[in-house]
Amino acid sequence: SVFGSMEKRLSFLEHLEDLEPEPKDPKGSGKGTISRSQQTRIFRHALIEGSGLLREVFRSLFKMLHQKARDGALGDPRPVLNVPRRAAESLSLEEFIETYAKPGLPVIITGLNVTPKEEWSLEFFRSRCNVSVELSRRNPRSNSWGRLEKAGRLFLADFIDTFTSNATRRKWYLHDWSLPRHCPEAFGPAPFEGFTVPKYFAGDYFQRAGFESYRHSWPSLFVGSNETQSSMHIDSGNTHFMLHLLSGRKEWRFYSARDLINLYNSPVSSRFHYDVFRPDNEKFPLARYAEQFMGIQEAGDTIFIPAANPHAVRNLEDIHGISMNYVDASNVKLSILQRIWKMEGGDVELYTDGTSIIHGL
Repeated sequence: SVFGSMEKRLSFLEHLEDLEPEPKDPKGSGKGTISRSQQTRIFRHALIEGSGLLREVFRSLFKMLHQKARDGALGDPRPVLNVPRRAAESLSLEEFIETYAKPGLPVIITGLNVTPKEEWSLEFFRSRCNVSVELSRRNPRSNSWGRLEKAGRLFLADFIDTFTSNATRRKWYLHDWSLPRHCPEAFGPAPFEGFTVPKYFAGDYFQRAGFESYRHSWPSLFVGSNETQSSMHIDSGNTHFMLHLLSGRKEWRFYSARDLINLYNSPVSSRFHYDVFRPDNEKFPLARYAEQFMGIQEAGDTIFIPAANPHAVRNLEDIHGISMNYVDASNVKLSILQRIWKMEGGDVELYTDGTSIIHGL
């Protein structure tokens, strides 16, 4: 009843058979073949029909689910859960992997020191990394990842001096700025003891693959005022994510990867239509049935965000912090599936040939 006469509406798939050209006439006349331009037109027509079909299916599906929500037929809305807080001194690597990383659950870890040699203060970055940086700002109408778009460029020292006082720059965000690529001076001389990766994240396959493009991307730097945030998104590549907060406070909201349909994610962009910080439960009633976690991150805390989990974050105070994305044994299968979907054959081979990266799969 939701999908109607699927057999009739799926007739567009028959056009795809026409993409295989018929054998050429043995006499070489060329009859019975389909030109490249004809194939393109047929395929374009099939895509348009398929897009319309999917749009109709999704509209019918959500119409049905919204009615069930109004009728109370979906059960009770789920309560908001607190992200657990664990002290590093009592959280072993094995427990972290088995309790949080593998099941895909967030956790805030306290008591970690990732910069043992020297405090990575804003003044530290101001003096060590005074280069031009690209800044972002949030546009609520944008279809981009996290609804972030380019805002402009400034020298890092200029931004650090003004991001808390200048009305325009208070809305600008230094977001995921790669330190190895743009400011290797932050790590000091070899053996680069300025930054220590906590044991929970040290199984990073990116650092074990000589041809992995992400190898020198992290850690990265975040700097922003209490007027900045990232809207709901999923980190690319089905990577895990960690952020160590050096100053300020952040509020995080997480959802299970199983709840995408309840969060109204766009199938054609990175955008989620539902805004967890400005919830409209009349327009988006299914969001109340999604499993949600909420956590407040204080200065000195390290937060772990599992692969494929939708999440949003806003800064409650002016902040700066350092982060990294990574793949290890607990999420490598998810990462490989994402690379297959994106047809990145070389990377799939890199992670599955049993030689380049030994992970026991």
